Amino acid sequence: MDAIAAEYVAARRVLLDALEALEDHLPSLILVGAQAVYHHTGDAVLNVPLMTTDADLAIDTMGLADVPEIGTVLRDAGFAPGPNPGHWVAASQVAVDLMVVPHQAGTTRASARAARLAPHDRLTARIARGLEPALVDHEHVLITALEATDPRAFDLAIAGPAALLVAKIIKIGERLGQADRQPDRLKEKDALDAFRLLQAIDTADLVQGLTKHRAEPNASVVADEALEILHLNASTARDRIPRLASSAAGGDATVAPSFAVLCKELLEAIR
Repeated sequence: MDAIAAEYVAARRVLLDALEALEDHLPSLILVGAQAVYHHTGDAVLNVPLMTTDADLAIDTMGLADVPEIGTVLRDAGFAPGPNPGHWVAASQVAVDLMVVPHQAGTTRASARAARLAPHDRLTARIARGLEPALVDHEHVLITALEATDPRAFDLAIAGPAALLVAKIIKIGERLGQADRQPDRLKEKDALDAFRLLQAIDTADLVQGLTKHRAEPNASVVADEALEILHLNASTARDRIPRLASSAAGGDATVAPSFAVLCKELLEAIR
């Protein structure tokens, strides 16, 4: 436990606080983001500590109950809505992000940021493209605290490695397109998390997950887009995504070429 960053411990504690508040809605929640990535990869062999400062949950609105109202139970548990929809901030200033995929968002407005989940609070969740595969590619695990003094545990769906890789690459791809106007939006850590998945998960297992995505139209579209982003931006060590991962690893010269090799293996295997 001493090797785990304090910020990561705090992020897990707040995740458990949110799950406790949302216990009646647990069947509709899927853990995504860095905490899900680290569940699958551990610390791999990188000399970079596991680090995240928040928690990310996708809501599968199919079967989502009307009660209890999500905004009310989160507020009662000490969370406050942040500046963006779906961003719920605990008293410790650690946040939980609730997200909904576009085809379940209740709106087709291109400019919409908040999902329409009435009767739930209009700030409940933000619309996030790239999480579609997580709705069909997940498994249930027991999520526990990272502190020996906290006995809480919740049975929760967690996105599969291939679904997490797609989500990370879609996010990176969007931000690559924004980099010229908003360079601060491009996060090196997202590329490093993608590398962790490529490094820790067998290519055959990633292919199996990607094949599962192709059985659902919305998941298939974003999975294919993620593979194209990898092809265009991660096929060589000189490409942008491997270089971002290398920078996040403290300039480790082995990361970019390793990223490119693993990426090419995946692309060749999925073809």
